[in-house]
Amino acid sequence: MVYRLLALDIDGTLLRSNHKLDKQTKEAIAFARRKGVAITLVSERHFHSAAKVAKALKLRHPIVAHNGAFVSSTIDDPLYTSKIEHDVLLQLVEFLETYPSHIRISHERLSISNKPKQKNLIAKMTVGVSEPLFYPITYVDSLTHYLHENIESATDVKLEIYKNNMEEVLEAVGDFFPTLKVRQTSDTQLVLTKMNTSKYDGLVHLAQRIGVPISETVAVGDSYDDMEMITKAGLGVAMSHAPKEVRNRAGWVTRSNDMNGVAYMIKEVFRKQLRVQL
Repeated sequence: MVYRLLALDIDGTLLRSNHKLDKQTKEAIAFARRKGVAITLVSERHFHSAAKVAKALKLRHPIVAHNGAFVSSTIDDPLYTSKIEHDVLLQLVEFLETYPSHIRISHERLSISNKPKQKNLIAKMTVGVSEPLFYPITYVDSLTHYLHENIESATDVKLEIYKNNMEEVLEAVGDFFPTLKVRQTSDTQLVLTKMNTSKYDGLVHLAQRIGVPISETVAVGDSYDDMEMITKAGLGVAMSHAPKEVRNRAGWVTRSNDMNGVAYMIKEVFRKQLRVQL
């Protein structure tokens, strides 16, 4: 099989556990580029952060950021977005702010968060490697008031809420916001996105734009968010440290990110493949 598109998750896949790019990985990606393979990144990271990694690898194709909600080469001219529209977002925030909660709405340019007033609510959302210092976070007293004054849409909404309110909120969101997908990430935290938003969905739109069928795509990842693209790509590759269910869906299981798993996979898959044209 000839593969013309390589889609790589970033954290836990492309980068080592110390969040660094390995020299062997850079060399392997350059090797795939010389073979004519289109290479993209498919990540939960914000566009700014994912684009920084793409620049370090000298990638020239659009990237899939925000877990599939934003596909672009530049922040100003996306080729595809999947966002919670302003009207739905406003209604959602009005509902959520009736509960003691910490809410953060995000899009490709910035995040906006409310300031929880409840002292006994854990009002601290994790700021990880996907949120660099140059990705602004604005704090407001009321997101409802903010959205009445600003027409914003969102790639995602993160919510932290009291554990004993979780079941009630989940039921209400399911009943009153059928266009949203809800993912519970802990006993107290939810992530909400537009229905059908996923890394795979973003990858499909990218592949269509550059004229490569999914059957000629290699998708590599390490988490449940990567499972759909690993399952449906022409060749799905899981890292050895991925959850068992993810590994079971893969056509290939490579070494871990700390054992040059991406570099090893690229050399094995593409070494006998002749140069391809897009």
